[in-house]
Amino acid sequence: MKVYYSDDSRGITLYHGDSRPYLETRADESFAAVITDPPYTERTHSKFRSLSGEDITEGITDFESFNDDDLAEALAECGRVTRGWVVATLDYRQAVMFDVIPPHGLKVQRVGVWVKTNPGPQITGDRPAQGWEAIAYMHRAKGRSSWSGGGLAGNFVLPRPEATGHPTPKPIVMFRQFVEWFTQPGDVVLDPFSGGGTTLRAAADLGRGAVGIEKEERFCEITAQRLEQQSLAI
Repeated sequence: MKVYYSDDSRGITLYHGDSRPYLETRADESFAAVITDPPYTERTHSKFRSLSGEDITEGITDFESFNDDDLAEALAECGRVTRGWVVATLDYRQAVMFDVIPPHGLKVQRVGVWVKTNPGPQITGDRPAQGWEAIAYMHRAKGRSSWSGGGLAGNFVLPRPEATGHPTPKPIVMFRQFVEWFTQPGDVVLDPFSGGGTTLRAAADLGRGAVGIEKEERFCEITAQRLEQQSLAI
């Protein structure tokens, strides 16, 4: 584990390495919230389809997948180190499973959706394309949850972002909304699977500190470059 990027003035740190040893060393309730996009299942990765111009990408081989037990264990650790919320984009099967049997120490308060206005195609043509992903809004099992969204729904209708160099980028406006809803200015957010850096960028844009951890160095470089840019529009 090494520091790959640090900006003390904004309280942003990105580590290159495996998040598991890092989480094990953190005290309970070390962070205001966890906002993350963990690896999906092998089934979801293998069925990934992306259309860019005339090129069709099939499957994701760029990073490891998580099975149900891997993800439940990781989210349980996230629940231990947060003071409140763990918000994660998930394979919809896992989101439903956790709604019934939550990771240890967490409760699922709501399952939302991100509906894509430009989804990837269903190559086989024998069924509709998926076109959406699940969002699990989880909270520490102990304690009452609160957020700043009032009576709003936790659903989004947004396009997939333009290519960032990461195979599964998420909309920056959606992650900014997560940061606004579930943290306060000056809080520190954790993303143990920071990927292309969307959580860290959203936190920086909104005056929150953030700690990100990413196993793949090429994705750390993408994150560092994004953090050096001005505020991102999409």
